[in-house]
Amino acid sequence: MSAPHTPQQPPKPVRIAPWRGPLQFGLLAVTALISLVLQFCYVLLVAGLFGWMCWQVYQITGQMARTGVFQWRVIPELLKFAFMGVTWVFMLRPLRPRPKTAKVALQITAATQPQLFELIHTLCWHLRAQPPVQVWLDTTISVRSSMFGGLVGILTGQTTLHLGLPVISVITARELAGLLAHELSHNAGGFSTIFIHAVREMNAWFFRAVMERDPWEMQMHDAPRKESKSHKIARQVLRGWMWAAKIPFMLFAIASRLVSTATLWIIRRTADQCGANVIGTTASARMWRKLDLLEDAWKSACQEIRRGVIQHRLPENLSLLMARHVAKTAKDRNAVRAEAGIKTETENEKDAKPPKGAALVEYLSPAQPAAAVMRQLVDLSRQVTYFYYQHDLGLNLHEHRMVADEEVIHQNRREEESLLVIRRYFGGLAHPERAMCGLGSTPSTSTARVELQREILRVRDEIVQWGPQFKVALQEWNQAWQRRRDLEAAATLSLAGFTVSRMQFGTEDASPTSLRAEAARQRMVMEHMEGPLQERERVLESRFAAALGLLWWSEQADLNDWLQERRKDLPAWVTIYEAMTGALPSFRELLTTFFAFQTLGAKFANVDDPSAFLTALQSVVPKMLNLVRQIISTMDGAPYPFAGNGRAMTLNEHLQPRGMPEMPAGSLMSADVASMRATGLKMASEASETVAPYVDAFMSLYHRAFAWLAESAERTEMHFLGALSLGSATEILLPDEFTTQRLGMKSKSPDAIAAWKPPVAA
Repeated sequence: MSAPHTPQQPPKPVRIAPWRGPLQFGLLAVTALISLVLQFCYVLLVAGLFGWMCWQVYQITGQMARTGVFQWRVIPELLKFAFMGVTWVFMLRPLRPRPKTAKVALQITAATQPQLFELIHTLCWHLRAQPPVQVWLDTTISVRSSMFGGLVGILTGQTTLHLGLPVISVITARELAGLLAHELSHNAGGFSTIFIHAVREMNAWFFRAVMERDPWEMQMHDAPRKESKSHKIARQVLRGWMWAAKIPFMLFAIASRLVSTATLWIIRRTADQCGANVIGTTASARMWRKLDLLEDAWKSACQEIRRGVIQHRLPENLSLLMARHVAKTAKDRNAVRAEAGIKTETENEKDAKPPKGAALVEYLSPAQPAAAVMRQLVDLSRQVTYFYYQHDLGLNLHEHRMVADEEVIHQNRREEESLLVIRRYFGGLAHPERAMCGLGSTPSTSTARVELQREILRVRDEIVQWGPQFKVALQEWNQAWQRRRDLEAAATLSLAGFTVSRMQFGTEDASPTSLRAEAARQRMVMEHMEGPLQERERVLESRFAAALGLLWWSEQADLNDWLQERRKDLPAWVTIYEAMTGALPSFRELLTTFFAFQTLGAKFANVDDPSAFLTALQSVVPKMLNLVRQIISTMDGAPYPFAGNGRAMTLNEHLQPRGMPEMPAGSLMSADVASMRATGLKMASEASETVAPYVDAFMSLYHRAFAWLAESAERTEMHFLGALSLGSATEILLPDEFTTQRLGMKSKSPDAIAAWKPPVAA
């Protein structure tokens, strides 16, 4: 086997670091000295203030000994010194030993990451700099070097390097070389390296000492649930007192920043030139634009984490999540630039002169991702992500499911317009994949407007009583279904030979049998809850049907223009909705199986055993196709009234225009690995081309029909019963307002919330 290709070192180092002259060295030394003097000046100020207070206390006690032990005029003096003493204690807080905030990081070595360390040592050799003694990977969005041990490490000259995994995920290998050269150039100044790091570390120390807060101090920002006015005033006064005591230190920090502004600009400019000398000016500018997008990507990732904490489904790889966000944003910007006719950077780069250090990174392909320089980057990123959840965020991973970005289905559907309409009309008490139709019998009472309005008002009054409890039960049903989907997906992955953590599911082991047994228990939980849920959903359906009946049986003159247009299409949408609700239980089963199939397909690139993968496919693909056939047979004969060509069309033809394919089959007896892999790929491709469009079409049409009818019912009620009060004793509230409703009723304060209205006396 041939040895791996390694770049050959030139016989002579290439000067990629800009030249630093004596003026720059003098500016660095003077700036570092001034920053250090400012720190000592603050220490002297605090010490001098303490000495002055001790002298004044000595004078007062001597006067008391001469004129008497206690006099009334001494009280203001004692209060003044008590105030100054507390202020002096607050002034000491910035001088406490304040190490850098501990961040989750994973140390790597040359034995585990030889290519990365080879690149680092090569750049340090050309920079004539000492290589870092430690290299760490973390979840930050930066690459930074610092002195080993903080300010104390300035004396040793040893440095540490921290690499943010999201940074490595979004840049190329050459850009990583340029970024490393940019950061390692801070160590290439010889004796001036000490002053470079001294200026950076001291300014960073000033900033941390001003901005960081202790946990007990952060708690003072949050008002307790039951806080008296005196306690609130005392809390605000104490916070203001601590800020006022820090004003002298802030002035010294601002002075240090102003003195260091020119020096820090020169340090950054020199580092930028060093990076550009390795990969070129155009590539360096492109790299920094990518890194600028990481800030927005981090904010989006934080939103995903907050949403995941609520749903107990956390993204397993933050670096990959942010990289995809950056890629999408960069693609949109490039499309805008192309439409504007702006010359691409690739064309500009071809015309540019090669940089000085181009030979150092020519073995790295321009399109090669930085992840190729590191071994098992995905696993490392996933591991650091777990550490971040556990230690930085303090989450218990036993309570959450780690999911990949491509495995998530129905995760971020809260902003879809159709679901917003359904949630608004039913007050959060209707699940979008549960039918609000067919539970109750056909009403035998009068269809007069008065009877229908009375039914609507009756249901509204009932919802206030059992709405909060029903919402909790509905959430538990949804969580059981979600957990069942996860377990089915995990069982399929385990059957395909992938490693599944049993800690996430609480099973005895990670075998497909144990996971499917737990999934069966979750299905039994769902079935046991069906009866109580349908009992309340039957009441919600009566209100839903009464509102639509109010629209259908009212006179044309009693409807506005919008409701008259809606009334024309009401039979068509009711036909679609009724036909699809009959197949909804089978469709939920299809969603469960399709989720497992989708999760398995996302892992196809990492398959090691094609026979196990084919076995897993055969456990889900036939079931999916059978469920699709079952749904089609349930809706057999149902018309689709919105065919555009004027001919009659069934609902099945609209949802599945190409028909169902034959059941795919694959043999496990073949010894040819390539053949089994091709068979599995063909089976997955055919099933995906058939089932995925059907799932999307069914779900989209069903939600459209449900939302159309819910919006029509909502507008009908508002038209006949009025807005806000709607002529009843209580309002239909949003899900998170039920708690407020109950608190307002307990306090017996009609003005506590706007929706509560006292009943009108008969």
